Amino acid sequence: MDEFKRYDENGNEINGNENNTNNLEGNDYDDIIETTIIKSHINESNNSNLSMDEHNQAYSNQCFQERIKNEERKVRKRNFTWKKVIASVLVAVLLGGAFQIGMVVTKPFFEKYVGSTISQKDDSNQFSFGDTSNTTTLSEDLKEVSSEYTSIINEKYKSPVVAIAENMKPSIVTITSVVTAKDWFNNQYEQEGTGSGIIFGENKDDIYIVTNQHVIDGARNVVVTFFNSENINAKVVGYERDYDLAVLSVAKKDMKNELLNSIKIAKLGDSAKIKVGELAVAIGNPLGKQYSNTVTVGYISAINRTLESTDKSLPLIQTDAAINPGNSGGALVNAQSEVIGINSYKLASTDIEGMGFAIPVNEAKPIIEDIVNQKDRPALGIRGIDVTEEMGDFYGLPIGILVKEVTEGSGAQKAGLRSQDIIFEFGGAKIFNFEDLQKEIEKYEVGDTVSVKVARKTNKGFKKVELNVKLTDRQSIM
Repeated sequence: MDEFKRYDENGNEINGNENNTNNLEGNDYDDIIETTIIKSHINESNNSNLSMDEHNQAYSNQCFQERIKNEERKVRKRNFTWKKVIASVLVAVLLGGAFQIGMVVTKPFFEKYVGSTISQKDDSNQFSFGDTSNTTTLSEDLKEVSSEYTSIINEKYKSPVVAIAENMKPSIVTITSVVTAKDWFNNQYEQEGTGSGIIFGENKDDIYIVTNQHVIDGARNVVVTFFNSENINAKVVGYERDYDLAVLSVAKKDMKNELLNSIKIAKLGDSAKIKVGELAVAIGNPLGKQYSNTVTVGYISAINRTLESTDKSLPLIQTDAAINPGNSGGALVNAQSEVIGINSYKLASTDIEGMGFAIPVNEAKPIIEDIVNQKDRPALGIRGIDVTEEMGDFYGLPIGILVKEVTEGSGAQKAGLRSQDIIFEFGGAKIFNFEDLQKEIEKYEVGDTVSVKVARKTNKGFKKVELNVKLTDRQSIM
């Protein structure tokens, strides 16, 4: 090929800059090369006596050689482009380095004769809580919280909880009970349970501690841990299951003089005077010894919440002070450091937050006295609910106590008292509720026989039935 010419697909020559192929790229360039080869091959075919196969072979060889040359041109062009990019980057790096070196060299001269125009790090503007200028107002727009008003309040109205905690600490103990349990394979093992207790009294030989009955239920051994972490074995004096109360005694001869001189007897207040909204402080040992003398604070949420008990409906104090496992038997204290209730986690629902219950101290006192004095306490032996005037009108029932359960082995069961009977008279006195019944029972002794009148439902309505009931000892039927 002596010269480069462009031809169209019909073999006609294309006019223009025949040698300017630099602007042609890709498939356009390939098409021109192939067209040129075809034209040249046609001319050669006309001037030779080659056969058709020889012409085709020559044509294929020439196309292959031209395509290789074309690929080489493309590679050389791409390499040239990358070389330009690399060269540009190197020039930029060299210029940047030269600029930095120039800044370092010329900086002293500029600072001396012209003045510094480069910002410096000012260490004096570092933040620190120790620097009062960082935490006080630097402008009129920002104001600092004033503690003046709070200080006045604190001086005049200090929280009583700190003093309550200090006063009650020597009166609260941890109770650890050891019970014998069995696993699925009927193997016996010892299991520990913990609760709290309150030192409430003493005699010449012992000190007395009140706690919940469920804390020591079934215990083979009971240990009391005092506020100074001293452990001493205790004796169960007695308990009242329906009231969830128990009394323990610790012999003074087992206690060191230092401990005897440091413990305190808690002051029992008057739970009848408490009002909803008053301060309530729960003190005990939630989750065991490691959290002894834990203090939680709340308010009296409600009073006279009821719990059914044998021959009585027991009122309870409701509080939002946290009462957790281990707090059972601990003290619920008012703002005067007086015990107004005995915490009972057993009576609190684990599914509800902020609802703890305590046995009012006024309800607990006579029970505690009877337990300490080993007094037999007469019992009728029934559980039930009060039938109020409203309930009576609505359901057509006589007013009194509707019996829901008769205790097995009690005098009531032996006399023939039945579930669904309504007690309206006891020993000749009219009975309207459990409070009336309890007052009448307390007038008698264990073994006394009392006339009890009930309304018993029949197909024709209610009929009066009179029963003679022999009162039994509460402990014998618990």
